[in-house]
Amino acid sequence: MKKYIFFLKVICVISLVSACGTEDPGSKSENSTAAENKKDEPTPKAEPSQSAAGIEIYYIANKTSSALDALFGEPVKVTKITDQPNLMPGEYREYKIEEHPKGLSVRFYKDRAKRFNLLLGTPERSAEEALLKIFKIDVKELRRVSGDPLSETWKGRSGKINFETAYAKRNKSGGEFVMLHAEVSK
Repeated sequence: MKKYIFFLKVICVISLVSACGTEDPGSKSENSTAAENKKDEPTPKAEPSQSAAGIEIYYIANKTSSALDALFGEPVKVTKITDQPNLMPGEYREYKIEEHPKGLSVRFYKDRAKRFNLLLGTPERSAEEALLKIFKIDVKELRRVSGDPLSETWKGRSGKINFETAYAKRNKSGGEFVMLHAEVSK
């Protein structure tokens, strides 16, 4: 009987050792070390979405052409500015945007994104809502500028960006808005 009890104790000890592992209690496993290191790393800031849901002008304003190419993909079209090389050197780049078949046109001045135009795939009823929904510009922070019957225009400082102009344009007087434009200070 003593041999039987001894044999059961040995089996229990072997079972416990294999269940717990053979790791030294003072050492850390790879998984716990990786988890602790990850905890110390700063959480990367997610890039804003640049899709049919919206094009965050605050994020892309003043970025380089290579930064926008990385965000939107290769431009559909690039047009160098040659008629005023001393006054406004730069280029236009057109990017494909979901739900907006004409794409986003970006004017670069000295390789910085300064002017943005988007022909909307679906017309919008409200200029304020269109600018907020698609360009993420809250015009409540800007001052309204008198415009023509086809557009509603604002300018001023919002979100650390000076807007020379932000507007929505109608297809006809009293019609829906079919184009958005924003231009930041040079």
